[in-house]
Amino acid sequence: MAGSRTVDASAGVRTDDDLWTDDGVWGEECEGPDWFDPELPLTAPMRVSAGRLLGWALDDAVATQTVVNMQAARQMFAIGDAFRLARENPLIYVSSAAAERIPGANDVDFAVRSVAFDLAQRLTFSENLVRDLACQADTLNTSLPRLRGLFMSGRISQAHVRAAVDNIVGLPSAEATGVYDEKLANIAVGVPAGRFRARARRLRERLCSETLQERHEEAARLRRVVVEPAEDGMAWLHVFAPLVEVVRANARLTGTAEHLKHQQGEKRTRDQLKTDLLMSWLTGDGTPTAATVHPTILIDDKGRMAELLGYGPIPPKAAGLALRDAPAFRKAMADPIRPANLKLDTTRYRPTADQKHWLTLRYGLDDNADPYLAPGVTTGGEIDHVTEWHNGGTTDVDNLLPLKPRLHRLKSVTRIRLDPKPDGGIRIRTPTGYDTDPPPF
Repeated sequence: MAGSRTVDASAGVRTDDDLWTDDGVWGEECEGPDWFDPELPLTAPMRVSAGRLLGWALDDAVATQTVVNMQAARQMFAIGDAFRLARENPLIYVSSAAAERIPGANDVDFAVRSVAFDLAQRLTFSENLVRDLACQADTLNTSLPRLRGLFMSGRISQAHVRAAVDNIVGLPSAEATGVYDEKLANIAVGVPAGRFRARARRLRERLCSETLQERHEEAARLRRVVVEPAEDGMAWLHVFAPLVEVVRANARLTGTAEHLKHQQGEKRTRDQLKTDLLMSWLTGDGTPTAATVHPTILIDDKGRMAELLGYGPIPPKAAGLALRDAPAFRKAMADPIRPANLKLDTTRYRPTADQKHWLTLRYGLDDNADPYLAPGVTTGGEIDHVTEWHNGGTTDVDNLLPLKPRLHRLKSVTRIRLDPKPDGGIRIRTPTGYDTDPPPF
């Protein structure tokens, strides 16, 4: 290819396949026929050391990271701008019925929800991540101008920005925020993100040590337990609680596990014992108040695997134990004598129990619809009419979706559309032009 050069790393020699200027750049003035004389000898090959080749690779990695940081900043501030424009112009997203009145706080709230959903679909991010990036952009714009400048120039990464924003909460005054921004900007460049986060946390504590009790009480109000499905039929159980209580709980688990570990015949590790103890205490096994659940489990006809709807695959043995311990279960099959009525007219709004069960089974294994649907209708899902009931939509399984509650509200109030596709999955359309299944041209 004209104007290309190659580097033979093994021989340490650069060969000039074509003609280059002295500074290694092909110039336009070199392309004329008068410049090239085929009788002149080509320049001798220039030997390049392995050290120089390594230097080029290292420089390229650093330069690329700078570009990555700059592009991350550009994306973050674009997301922030999208949220700002949605707040200032809520009628872009709110429904036509709502557009007939003056926009209020409720319209703005649904516009923000809508732009988060819109961006999440376009970027294949979670809505929480989109909101988090918008929050970071807003914080940089309003409170951290020095760190903002470093981020935009590519000198610090998005991980640095996240650490600074996470630890800014609770600073007592604008003056403290200014000191926080200045001191962090002075140390941010060249400091790994993990160490930077620790420095930011220590600086925050020094700047607002007098409010530690108030901040702890506020954080304690957010205590919660979260289940996170994992691979191989496992899951994580997260608890966000006061540090002292968590340490006490862990100490009791550890002490009891150590005691059991030394019993004759015990082969479980300490971590396995702690886990078994925790689950036994929480579920109340062997007590009158033992936990009972009514899971929906699908098992293939050969018993090789099972699916706990709403969570993920579980091994056959676990499914068998769940069915053994369940107070009742039923097999999905057609009833030729008393078929369930799955189609109702427009005079009835609420779906029947049979319709809910049928929807759970229909959408339980639809991977393409999974991000939007809550198959476990009886455990948090909401039945939505695809064509709204007040617009003539029937309470018919073909016109019903077990949507996640937040998406049910979003679809009902805004111009965002979620429609089932005949071959599975959900078609998403937003008023800004996004369409997961656009018509052919």
